[in-house]
Amino acid sequence: MTVTSVGIPAEEVPDRVGAWWRAGGRGGSAAYVVAPVGVDAGAVMQRVHEAVPGSVLVDVAGLTAEQVTHKALVELGVDLSSGKRSDWLFASGSWSEERLLVLVNTRRAGVTRRSHEPERLVTWLLPWLTRGKLAVLIDTGPEFVPRDVPPETVFRLAEPAGDVPAPDAPAALRALTLAEPRTVPLPVWAQLVVALTGETMAPDELTELAREHSDVLLMGPLGVSFAEESMAEALRRQVDSEELVRVNRHVVDWLLRTAADFHHPEGWAKAGAVGLYAAAGLAMHAVQAKTYHELLLDGRAVAHLPQTALMDSARSRSFMILGNSPAADATHLWGWGVVARSQREWASWLHLMAVSRNDLEFASSVASSGIPLLWRAKWAHWRPPGGYHARFLKAGKFVRLSEVRWQGRPAIAGLQKRTVDGSPEPYVSVWDVETGELVAGPWEKDEIPPEHHTDLALPPASGTPAPSASQEDGHSGHPTHLIELFPPSSLPREKSAFLLPCTPLTIGDVVVFGGELGLIALRPADGVDPSGTFGSRQQPLSGEYSDAGPSSPVDALPPDHRDLIVLFGEDDIFEAEPEELPEELTHQPTRDLFTEFGLPDMNEGAMSLLPYGDGEVDLFDEVDWPDDVEPVAERGPFFQIGRWMGGELVVDGPTGRILRVPTGPGEEYLAGLPAACSLESFLTMVALYVTGVRTRETAPPASSEREQIPYWVLGELGDVDETGSEQPAWSYVLHNA
Repeated sequence: MTVTSVGIPAEEVPDRVGAWWRAGGRGGSAAYVVAPVGVDAGAVMQRVHEAVPGSVLVDVAGLTAEQVTHKALVELGVDLSSGKRSDWLFASGSWSEERLLVLVNTRRAGVTRRSHEPERLVTWLLPWLTRGKLAVLIDTGPEFVPRDVPPETVFRLAEPAGDVPAPDAPAALRALTLAEPRTVPLPVWAQLVVALTGETMAPDELTELAREHSDVLLMGPLGVSFAEESMAEALRRQVDSEELVRVNRHVVDWLLRTAADFHHPEGWAKAGAVGLYAAAGLAMHAVQAKTYHELLLDGRAVAHLPQTALMDSARSRSFMILGNSPAADATHLWGWGVVARSQREWASWLHLMAVSRNDLEFASSVASSGIPLLWRAKWAHWRPPGGYHARFLKAGKFVRLSEVRWQGRPAIAGLQKRTVDGSPEPYVSVWDVETGELVAGPWEKDEIPPEHHTDLALPPASGTPAPSASQEDGHSGHPTHLIELFPPSSLPREKSAFLLPCTPLTIGDVVVFGGELGLIALRPADGVDPSGTFGSRQQPLSGEYSDAGPSSPVDALPPDHRDLIVLFGEDDIFEAEPEELPEELTHQPTRDLFTEFGLPDMNEGAMSLLPYGDGEVDLFDEVDWPDDVEPVAERGPFFQIGRWMGGELVVDGPTGRILRVPTGPGEEYLAGLPAACSLESFLTMVALYVTGVRTRETAPPASSEREQIPYWVLGELGDVDETGSEQPAWSYVLHNA
């Protein structure tokens, strides 16, 4: 932390801030009023606001960073209407003069007392807001002030004169400070008292106690709160850590046990004061109780928790939100611009994300939460936001969808795309609507294979164009060319506006969505049509929330070389014939794997594997280690199996290790280590590597997820082969692709 302007009396701060502001050139910068623990800077910030003409004051108490951003921009007169929302990033650059935004009560941001929002406001939102001709003054604690800020931008309030005695208050008031939301319904206060003191107090007794302490407590329709949060903070510091855990555990147990009392079809938050408290505070109580992981496994409760509550509680617990959890789902969807508009919608997303991971137990518990889902996932063959696994990529990328019949059953024809040898290649596949099973394809030619002419038909009531010549020849309803499957109405929607931008198909009681992430089918609730709203994207004003780990199928086996079959298909993996193996390739497990499994025919991520050569080299051509390159421990002979970043990819005959041969002495940063210590681990690593490359291609540009994917991959590579994963070529390509 930068320590400067130490000990400024509160009455002098407005003049000092004013002098800093009047010096000019403050646009795009931030300043900090740093208050010691127990010192309230609210009055100081109000006086600064009054002294700076044109400044805007926003009280952030109880608000999230997203709400603060929206409120501040509206107060500053920025147009946030549809179509102009994202322009706010550049709006302040066109102002005629610099303006000051004053954010007050930063320590009390967020809906709970242990919220991550105060830190997020200072460390993330502040740099996000300070741009163009906008400067921001914020009050904060010393722990959040960046180390590298200019000294003249830090105004540190003086410590209180003398020791400040701890407030003297009855135990019931100390119990009240252990609430997470700051407004506490009487039944919750009663449980806090029981947990802290063991005493039982009736609501009437608590009401009377609140009246007796009306100088420090406020009574409202939703419960009791402290008039000055600084007193609550002081009293809370009198509670030791063991008491804190015990009280929070009691509150979590009580809220879960009595959840039926505040049931509401729109979620707990709509069920009165206690329900609102539970929706806002349960997750943070579970963090304090050290039972957060257990809570996240309870879909019946999690379905009632807002998306932001899951993110906030998870981030307050750790800087990295663990993957394969509803909290990670919430964070990844937020990063994609998917922010639920209601608790019913959010519960529906939780159900879909669980089905996507094949976590059917959690999906079932969400469905039985008492919230009528807007839609349920029937099946999901896609890479959900945050997903990293070969299985998530199996369905491929979809460009257009069309309804067809396959052997009389409702089906979807998908126009898809993939990259072959660096060039795009379209193809068509057919999927059963009921089961989600791939029933035909891929078809890469213009014509539908003749043997399937009678299997494939257009739907009975489709508004298809005039029949083609082939149909007029007696094959009406049975298309013979792929172009007949995709009428102009199936053109995709704006890619940036939807998670799955293909025009949705409603087939019976199912709506099918597709895009680069894959294909899914939803069964909407009665009277609900998600076709125009599902997966709509609107980037939060406050930007990314946090890093979160990847998700994967819950029933996934450990990484294996056979994952290459999922990525390339069996037809593109070629075994070597025993007679092709060089005699000097003496490592028997390597020989066996070449002949029993083989190599994929691939060219991705600057790596090509050549199971049958490529015209310039043959598989197992012998390669000499360059004289001008530092030698490695492996002595050879070396046999080429591919190329990587321009260098030969070889197997060492005696050991079976896989190495990249440097192209010259200038590549020391890519040399010196094997790419893998065995062929089996190498092929497993290739599967993880290609999965990462393809996954990164589908992530939003410049997103946190896109930046994290290389680290997900490198972590998995290290688990497979610690030595091989340290070969710099793996990370070089992943970070620079």
